[in-house]
Amino acid sequence: MRNLRRQHLARCGVLALVGALALGMGPTAGAAPTPVAAETDPVPVADTVRIATFNTAAMSSTRQGFNDVKNLIAQGPDIVALQEMSSWERREKVRKRLLDCETCTWDGWIPVPAVQGGQPILWRSDKFTFLGRDWLEVAPETFVGARGAGPSTMHAKYVVRVRLLDNLTGRTIWILNTHFVPTVQAPDGGRNANRRRTRLYALHMANLQAVVDKVRNEEGGGLVFVTGDFNVNYRNDKVVQDPIFPFAAMGSQAMRASYYKLGEPATGTHVLPSGFDKRLIDYVLYKPTRRVIATGQRVVTGLNSDHRPLIVDFKVTGKGCYVRGELVC
Repeated sequence: MRNLRRQHLARCGVLALVGALALGMGPTAGAAPTPVAAETDPVPVADTVRIATFNTAAMSSTRQGFNDVKNLIAQGPDIVALQEMSSWERREKVRKRLLDCETCTWDGWIPVPAVQGGQPILWRSDKFTFLGRDWLEVAPETFVGARGAGPSTMHAKYVVRVRLLDNLTGRTIWILNTHFVPTVQAPDGGRNANRRRTRLYALHMANLQAVVDKVRNEEGGGLVFVTGDFNVNYRNDKVVQDPIFPFAAMGSQAMRASYYKLGEPATGTHVLPSGFDKRLIDYVLYKPTRRVIATGQRVVTGLNSDHRPLIVDFKVTGKGCYVRGELVC
């Protein structure tokens, strides 16, 4: 749930203009009129927004999962999107220790009930103003069989959405957080022969695309970021470009993974039982425009989960930051 106990009295980026009223008699005859200050546009500003995505691993203990989230926050992100957080105990520990304490500097939305698809999203309360949230089912509970990771029957899949106002620039930011079915990709990068799983993946992807379209065309727009565990290795996906996988499917909407602009890290975001750790299956996707520019990324190691958090830095430009095509802020 969102932290409702703390009230933030000062919100940057919202300016109130108060006109001073002259009291008493007007100017005497022949006196020069009182000069009126001309209104000026606000100075254009840009902001750095640092977004992290992290699969905390359902098999981790409550203590391990919480410590991983706490240690990730210590790395300095502004927004944290989490997956595999269905443990009620883990959620409550995050809420009580990181969101609801008197000295907490974070807000968040932790969907209730604590189903497998209800991935929490956290954000810095001094940097963003909360505007809204919901979660949308994008695929029903589906039997996929025992061939592959996870249960034979996959729980319903969701997209969890949070809408924030970046206080410095005034830009609206949407975070869409999700988690796809595993064991769908063949070694060459295309889809494998697990047809139940790949059909589920295709449905999930099509409905995620529809959610992105809805935000852009029906819900006021803004800067859209998609986070999550996509269970498809970017290194191979960019070569084959299967139409149901992220490179092609999200690329058709001009959405790109951070790896597309910033390159592929030497280490991966997922460690296999064999110890192989080069797979890039955790994503932060965005639409590269003049309003949002990817500037850096890193993979955090040393946590308890078999996944490694991905942190991506973006430069978000406010209105007026471009003059005759040149970036001035």
